[in-house]
Amino acid sequence: MGLLSRLLATLAAALAVSAAIPALAQSDPSIAQSSQAANDDGPQVSAGNPSRPDYQLDHSEEDWSSLCRQATGHNDLWDPLKCVGLGRQLWYVSFGGELRGSYELYRNYNWGSGPQDGNGYYLNRLIGHADFHLGRPVRIFAELQSGLEFGRNGGPRPAIDEDKLDVSQLFLELKPLDRERVAIAVRIGRQDLNYGDGSLVSVRDLDVRRPFDGTR
Repeated sequence: MGLLSRLLATLAAALAVSAAIPALAQSDPSIAQSSQAANDDGPQVSAGNPSRPDYQLDHSEEDWSSLCRQATGHNDLWDPLKCVGLGRQLWYVSFGGELRGSYELYRNYNWGSGPQDGNGYYLNRLIGHADFHLGRPVRIFAELQSGLEFGRNGGPRPAIDEDKLDVSQLFLELKPLDRERVAIAVRIGRQDLNYGDGSLVSVRDLDVRRPFDGTR
């Protein structure tokens, strides 16, 4: 339970930091100016009806650039973390995270073979990422994951229930300057891959997700 308490304390600290960010953004016009200039490519957003992307299984596929172009205040507590200017035009970083808890209880697990657990067990997954945009052509995406298991008879299943800390994604993405003529991007490094219905290639969205190393 000590580890769970530390995770909750970390989330509470993140809430405090995010609450303070709007005041910092107002006191430093250079950051606000950089954030607005960061996404000339992004969609135009009206002051009263900001465009918000859908959450994706692969967090690297989310595009929060619309919040950089929002004319007035943000509507959500976490919005200031989605576009933090880095002091240069078109340079910004977007932060995100996920906390998921689940309880599992099986009867006659694995057809009754091996240890059985009549009380069930708890799984906890924490994911955090930073998405760096260094101008139009360069992007660096980094993501950490922590999967923990509590109370399973027989212990955690390897590579499924528990991985205390691991790099789930870390890749460099390169795009051409003129994306209207050449619509292509190259990703190099560790990344999530999801194709079709996920029967052959997918992140396997269990407590511990499965990354892939390569280039696409």
